[in-house]
Amino acid sequence: MLKSNNGPLGWSVVKRVLLVGVLALGFSACASWRNKPTLVGPGVPFISNLQVEPGKVRVGEEVRITFDFEDTDADVVEARIFPSEVREWIYRPAFTPKVLNLKTEKYGLAIGHVETSLKWESEGIRFLEVVVVDEQNHTSNALRARVAVTRW
Repeated sequence: MLKSNNGPLGWSVVKRVLLVGVLALGFSACASWRNKPTLVGPGVPFISNLQVEPGKVRVGEEVRITFDFEDTDADVVEARIFPSEVREWIYRPAFTPKVLNLKTEKYGLAIGHVETSLKWESEGIRFLEVVVVDEQNHTSNALRARVAVTRW
């Protein structure tokens, strides 16, 4: 039984750990404020099967990102990947996405597969949010994944 609030396992420590966990979860869920998907309908792109491999890497190693898309209008022009992060207990949202130009290779395809890679030069937990945009500026649904980047 705990007798002190200041001990190594005191209530004040437990409360702080719970608060940090709740804040990290809340901030990771708030990453979608920048991407308002277009209402589902004809001609609106849809993405699925987001895979990030491996899920844990060392600083400087590449992470392979793949996903599938469908667009009945076959006019997909770009994919946007927002790599937000939590480092040293601070959430840092990504305001500028990595933009993949899909117009050269994927334009005219109603169904396709996209593959790219990312790497980071600092450790932390990365939250990736992926969306696809077509020529009429319809934004697909957003898919999210997590990657741990470590020094060792």
